[in-house]
Amino acid sequence: MHRANLVFQMLKKNPSSNLNLLFLYRYTSLLLTSFFYLVGPQPSFVFKVGVVVSLGVVAWVLTNLQRRYMEQTNILKVIVLIELLGLTLLLIPTGGMASAFIWYALNPILVAATLVTPRFSWGILTFYLVTATFIANRKYSINIILEEKSYFYLVCILITLLANLFSGMTKELLQVNGKLANTNEKYQETLEHIMSLYQLENFSPYKSPKKLTEAMAITMKKCLQKDTAFFWVTDHAFQKSYISNETTNRNLEMDLTNDWEYLRKQKDAFTYTHHNEQYWTKVIRTTEYIGVIGVNVSSNTEEEHTFLFHRTFEFLAELSEMMLERIHMDHMMDQLTISEEQNRIANELHDSVSQRLFGIVYSLHSLRVKSRNISTTELEQEFDFLLQTANTTMKELRASIYRLSSVKKGEKPFLILIENYLVEYAKLNDIRIDYEILGEETSISANEKNGLYRIISEACGNAVRHGKCSFIEVTLALEEERTCLVIKDNGIGIQTKTGPMKEHGIGLSNMQNIVHSLGGIFEIGTPYKMGTTIQINIPQEKMQKKQEVYG
Repeated sequence: MHRANLVFQMLKKNPSSNLNLLFLYRYTSLLLTSFFYLVGPQPSFVFKVGVVVSLGVVAWVLTNLQRRYMEQTNILKVIVLIELLGLTLLLIPTGGMASAFIWYALNPILVAATLVTPRFSWGILTFYLVTATFIANRKYSINIILEEKSYFYLVCILITLLANLFSGMTKELLQVNGKLANTNEKYQETLEHIMSLYQLENFSPYKSPKKLTEAMAITMKKCLQKDTAFFWVTDHAFQKSYISNETTNRNLEMDLTNDWEYLRKQKDAFTYTHHNEQYWTKVIRTTEYIGVIGVNVSSNTEEEHTFLFHRTFEFLAELSEMMLERIHMDHMMDQLTISEEQNRIANELHDSVSQRLFGIVYSLHSLRVKSRNISTTELEQEFDFLLQTANTTMKELRASIYRLSSVKKGEKPFLILIENYLVEYAKLNDIRIDYEILGEETSISANEKNGLYRIISEACGNAVRHGKCSFIEVTLALEEERTCLVIKDNGIGIQTKTGPMKEHGIGLSNMQNIVHSLGGIFEIGTPYKMGTTIQINIPQEKMQKKQEVYG
């Protein structure tokens, strides 16, 4: 089965392979029939040699002509008829139906059965048998010919029948193999997209369902290979709504809201007809959000008969629910973390600073009451004590601030995070990563830090998974006016079916979206098999504000 598969792959990749097999049979049969013709009882060996040489030259010419015009059926028919007529006439000087070349004359019939049509092959077979019988009729009667040469007619008919059956099966198998190859290609593309979907987890730091709807709509179009898709998300009170609308209907969000009473009753995926367009849709439900995802379909039966389409769509729907739930949970965890931190700071200030401040206030009040009854020396001692207490309180307050602020302590948590990630990733994938980080992290915002970390993670992941690299160089410069990030690798570059850098993957699109959301510029250079270089320039927020003022 495996060898047969290889044959069909060869035939699919090289449409002339069928013709090559026919030509191989042509020259093999010519060699064998010529040998028996030369050793046969026919007179004049020189004449026989001349016939064989001439036949070889004609075979070479006809082979080239058939190879050249194999796609033009009408011209090929003329060539086949000319060859058949010539081989039939060759029977006259070489022995009629006793000629060795009578079997070689089956070549044009086989060509017709394989490259033209079955009807044409049966037609020229009939012509050949009738003509050969007519030539033999000059010496023998029809009855004798039919009686003595019946095996010849039977063999010719069976060979033509087998040739047509083989040709039909080959064409059918090639069509099936082509469909399987296309299905496998789509399956591989879908697998690659699904394997890249883990990048959608990076949307949770943004705490934004809107970002998720945009990414998921693009992902659905790519994975399901559709022209249009949409993803609508809203809270249960319909107060906050987000939609990524890739359709032509600009009022889709309003229409979905109006149809919600109908949509909410649908538990499974279903066909939603909207403005004469059909969408395969499913309702999304989470603890915080509800919504609808959908892609356009051409008919009611498309989604029912395509298992891969159905399973991929269900997977994307479930993933959407998971990501929305995660965004909500991350938001809740952030709120809890902030609340806990606020309580911790309040308790710390209450247990130390506030107690001392209360003591100072109480001492000042007491000192005001008894200041008239104590000496100047005692009053100065009281003031010295209050001053010392105030200084101690200030030191404790400063210590609390230092404990809360990594900047005050001289720490660089973001840069340490980047360094640790690169070191661990290099060890994990057995590659070499050189990095250089310049500047102070205080010059960039938390949003930019998060974006840079995601870009570095994504770029390194792509370099290893897709680029097959063994070396990565990362340079991050945190300048006063801008942030510059350069990531180079020695991999094979970005390539697709249609050539290098024709289509962008989800990971690459994610990086571009992050940079654009930060107001930066994303550039990529990927000479084929010469690695990939990513250059990113992000202006600082204060510089963007200046540009907006003067722009």
